[in-house]
Amino acid sequence: MSGRRVCLAALVIGLGLMSGCSHRDHEATIREPDNAARLRIAATASAAGQNEIALSMYTAAAAATPNDPEVQARLVSALIKAGKPDVADYTLTTALSHQPNDPTLLRWQGNLRLETGNAEAALQIFDGLIARRPGDIAALNGRGVALDLLGQHELAQQTYQTARALQPGDLQTANNLAVSLLLIEHPNQAMSVLQPFTMRSDLPARVLNNLDIARIAAGHSNSPDSGLGTANTTEDLGVLAASFKPALVSSEPIRLNPDQNIAGKPAG
Repeated sequence: MSGRRVCLAALVIGLGLMSGCSHRDHEATIREPDNAARLRIAATASAAGQNEIALSMYTAAAAATPNDPEVQARLVSALIKAGKPDVADYTLTTALSHQPNDPTLLRWQGNLRLETGNAEAALQIFDGLIARRPGDIAALNGRGVALDLLGQHELAQQTYQTARALQPGDLQTANNLAVSLLLIEHPNQAMSVLQPFTMRSDLPARVLNNLDIARIAAGHSNSPDSGLGTANTTEDLGVLAASFKPALVSSEPIRLNPDQNIAGKPAG
């Protein structure tokens, strides 16, 4: 080998991380990833369904940068996905104690209130955000969702239309508006809202599902564009509120008991 030694280091943490090799002493070394690397690993792990790895990386990143609201928000999202709303709430409370007016943290606090079924508290949070930042699309969507969950569909739709006037091509707003229209049995209007987005190749399954429900409810159950086949329209219309939360736990609609209302509480 002409006096040369081979230097090889391997680090395997589910996904496989790159390791360093010292050119000075040719000894294998393993370096702690920096925060940018942690966030990349976490995002990749989350996309691959490796939620424990993602949560571990987000936790480490959040601990390293306690005053970075974006990183704290990513940890909160991962905690919600992991079914740990109490820990997510504690994380948000701690972060907000240092930055009480941060819009990213407040939006996620509102999202968490929606996730845990407290639409009234969520509405107060989103109203406060909009008062300070009238053009906050995410806050407008959150306000609309809260209003829909409270049964105030007309006000919800006005809020979504305000957001659409600011960003006409925003898919989340269109999806929320379509769901709101379906909840008051206006499937043709819901179809007209979602149809312009069908040319996109990256439409989430929840949007395609909602479009399919709208077609069925409007009497187009044999539509060749439907990718999900025949659905139980009565049940689906009763659980569409799950589609209001594209940024949270799941991109797929959640099936509830038909005897439950859209907020997940027993009807009556």
